[in-house]
Amino acid sequence: GADADLAMRGGLLHDIGKLDIPDEVLNKPGKLSPEEFDIIKSHVKIGYEYLKNQPIDNRIKEACLMHHEKCDGSGYPFGVKSDKIPVFAKIISIADVYDAMTSARVYRQGLCPFKVISIFEEEGLQKYDPQFILTFLERIGSSYMNNNVRLSDGRIGEVVLINRNSLSRPMIKVGN
Repeated sequence: GADADLAMRGGLLHDIGKLDIPDEVLNKPGKLSPEEFDIIKSHVKIGYEYLKNQPIDNRIKEACLMHHEKCDGSGYPFGVKSDKIPVFAKIISIADVYDAMTSARVYRQGLCPFKVISIFEEEGLQKYDPQFILTFLERIGSSYMNNNVRLSDGRIGEVVLINRNSLSRPMIKVGN
């Protein structure tokens, strides 16, 4: 519906502030210095400045500003907790982190989606809104049903069952 369309638009615009972040910081292969990390973090306020006077829904503007906030208060730019984080920002933050972890970077390969699900299962329930993170992880896991995967021992198997109690550990059929 209309909300899904707005959330998608927010997802497309949430990192617009990165246009003003220097490439040598944005694509640095090694660990960022505290100063460089502060530069990266500024993209949320820069993006909000780009959008604030545009004729677009305020929920998109808020998502741009607050998509790095975490429900436990450990995020930025304000360090607010769950009840102060807008819904669109909560949803986009989950997709943003998932995308960052599964995408290849200059300094590392993208992580396996089930490894990322495992990380979210370990630490995600404090940082992300449970109603959104659980739905997201179930949908991601289910999207791999009947797909082939390469196991850690090199064998190829097919995902035949998603374990709802441990989404990062699907049942895999190898051979017969």
